[in-house]
Amino acid sequence: MSQLEFEIIARYFNQAGLGFSKPGVDLGIGDDCALLSIPQDQQLTLSMDLLVESVHFPAGADPALLATRALAVNLSDLAAMGSVPLCFTLGLSLPEPDPDWLQAFSTGLAEIASRYICPLAGGDLSRGPLSIAIQVQGLVPTGEALTRAGAQVGDSIYVTGTLGDGAIALASLGIESESAEKISLCAAGETEQCREYFGEAFYNPVPRLEITQRARQWINSAIDISDGLLGDLGHIVERSRIGAEVYLSQLPFSEAALCCTTDSERQRAALAGGDDYELCLTVAAENCGEFEELADQAQTRVTKIGTITDKQGISCLDEQGERVDLPEQSYSHFKTEVP
Repeated sequence: MSQLEFEIIARYFNQAGLGFSKPGVDLGIGDDCALLSIPQDQQLTLSMDLLVESVHFPAGADPALLATRALAVNLSDLAAMGSVPLCFTLGLSLPEPDPDWLQAFSTGLAEIASRYICPLAGGDLSRGPLSIAIQVQGLVPTGEALTRAGAQVGDSIYVTGTLGDGAIALASLGIESESAEKISLCAAGETEQCREYFGEAFYNPVPRLEITQRARQWINSAIDISDGLLGDLGHIVERSRIGAEVYLSQLPFSEAALCCTTDSERQRAALAGGDDYELCLTVAAENCGEFEELADQAQTRVTKIGTITDKQGISCLDEQGERVDLPEQSYSHFKTEVP
C-alpha cells in the first residue's frame, strides 16, 4: 500500500466517527488485522455485500447516501439472523482519490456507523472502478441464530415494513436495473414528491435489527428480502423443506407505491423486484400475538401475508383463495445459466 493510500485512510477513515471504541473490538484501524473478543455464550455472525457502480447504484450517486446504503444493506443481513452489530470492514475501489467524494462518503459512513453502534475495524483501498465491499460482524447468543431452515408447517408468514418500494425506486430514480423488467410508473410517479420518497427508500433502507432481537424466541425462520419476496421466501421453502401460500391481497404497500403504480406493476415489484431490505419471517400460529406485541414495542410494522404448508413450492392466492399463476423470478446479477 502506498503512502498516499495510508494518508487517505488516516484522513478520512481513521477518525472518531468511524473507528470508535466498543467492547469486543480490542484493536481496530491501524494494524494488519483487527482483534475481536467473542464472549463464550455468543456466536460470531458474518455477512458481506459488494456494490458496483452502474450495477447496484447509478454513476454520480451522492457519496454520503451511497455510504448509508452500503452499510444498511449489510446490517439487514445481521437483522435476519437476530444478530447485534459488532463492527465492519470496508473494501473500497476508486478511479481517483477525489477529496470531496471521500469526505462526503466517510461522513455519511460515520453517521450510520454511529447510529447502529457499529465501528469500522479495518479494510483496504485500491484504484479501480468504483466498488464498495462491506463485511459486517455481529453477535448472537449461541444456538439462537435465526436461519432459513426453521420454518414449520402451520407457521404464519410475516413481512416487515412495505414491499415493492425498492424496485419502484429504481424506476422513479431512472436507475437501470438488472431485474427482469423495469417497473412502469403512473403519471404521479414522475412527481418530485414521489422521487423524494423513493430516493429515501433506496438510499436509506432501515435494517430491522430491533424486531428480531426482541422477538427472536418467537421466530422460527427469517431472511432479508433483497431479491424479491418470491425468490427469498423460496429460500426458506427450500431450506426448511416445506411449502408456502402467499395471500396477494395482504401484501403491504406504501402510500407512494399505491399512488405511483398500477395493481399489477405494484404486485410485480413486491414479488420479484428486489432491493426492499425488509424481513420475511415465520412464526408459529400460537405465538403470533406475542410476536405482534413485540413488533409494536419495536415500532416495526409487520403484516401477516401467508402460511407455511406441507405442499412443496409457493402458491400465490387471490382474494377468493384461487391460485394465481405468476412467474417465479427474482433479481439476478447473471442472466445465463452456469455451464
